[in-house]
Amino acid sequence: MISNRDVHNEGRNMDIKMNMYKILHLFRVSNFTEDFIKFVNNNFIENTHEFWIYGDREASNPRIEISLYRNVRYIHCIEEKLKSKELYTYDKIIYHGAFEQTIINVFFLKRRLLKRLYIRIWGGDKFLAGNNFQIYMKKYVISNAHALIYIIPEEKQFMKKNYSIKGKQYCALYNLHGIFEKCDIARRMPQRKKDYIAIQLGNSATPSNNHILIMKKLLKFKEENIKIFAPLSYGDNEYADKVIKVGKELFAEKFVGLTDFMTIDKYNEFMNQIDIALFGIKRQQALANIMALLYFGKKVYLRKGSIVEHYFKTECNCNIETLEEIDGMNFHEFINFEEEKAITNEKNMTQLSQLESIKETWNVIFNERLD
Repeated sequence: MISNRDVHNEGRNMDIKMNMYKILHLFRVSNFTEDFIKFVNNNFIENTHEFWIYGDREASNPRIEISLYRNVRYIHCIEEKLKSKELYTYDKIIYHGAFEQTIINVFFLKRRLLKRLYIRIWGGDKFLAGNNFQIYMKKYVISNAHALIYIIPEEKQFMKKNYSIKGKQYCALYNLHGIFEKCDIARRMPQRKKDYIAIQLGNSATPSNNHILIMKKLLKFKEENIKIFAPLSYGDNEYADKVIKVGKELFAEKFVGLTDFMTIDKYNEFMNQIDIALFGIKRQQALANIMALLYFGKKVYLRKGSIVEHYFKTECNCNIETLEEIDGMNFHEFINFEEEKAITNEKNMTQLSQLESIKETWNVIFNERLD
């Protein structure tokens, strides 16, 4: 005799079989690559996931060992690989960070694949650059992809305004639990004694950080016991040189430009030593930096009215200061940060990183039926 429960389970098993997909992830090597590979391999077994990773392995993440993962391949020339017929063997293709015009070109030419394509927007990749035809191709691919995946909901408005989005739209975080586990390692390291207020300025050598604008705001605190650290190992080298030149002119030895690459562990140790962090960004950028700093209980200043400020204040309910407020602050107000606010920020980041919640959003994407 067959029970209702057996019928239900049989139906559920049929659904799982019907929803099984062969999924390809295109992922440039970055600080998030290995964490995401582990996250997928440890939590999603109903589908077949494969990763084609590309980019400078040594410069971006020297610790990653491709041979440890059965479903990861390092592709030296990704645009050539994408031209092969193998691409058509995958049911879904998730392109993480649409920065490469050469990859966009492939999907523009292989338009049949757009109905299988999910594009994970990282932030800077939403902007258009190049000649008119390159801009047209990128707009076409993004507009006609099956779905877009954002990190924060605030990105939807920008994409709606600048692209005629025809596909579905999702929001999904990467595995923050892995990021915060690394932060906890840094927390267990002994704090170095320092006799100054440590200030982090931006996260990379990109003009969108508006380093010079912020330095001018901080100039009134020049005689205070401060030291400004600007991470500049990623991005535009010429811009990094300009920031360092101005920083030294304004603050002399109190300005330190960090141009050497740091491993994740070393960078987390660095952020844990920071007291205040300032980001002059308007667009989605430096989210992992900001999340880690809030988790560490640091005072964070963001640009008023930016989508990042709105996200952390409104969506995450964090205590965020705005750069515009600095003009009316004295030094005590600038550096003071109540312990209660720091604790609230840490709790909210911990809540945001709940593995089950992050798994749920990716599960919807991985198991969504394709028409």
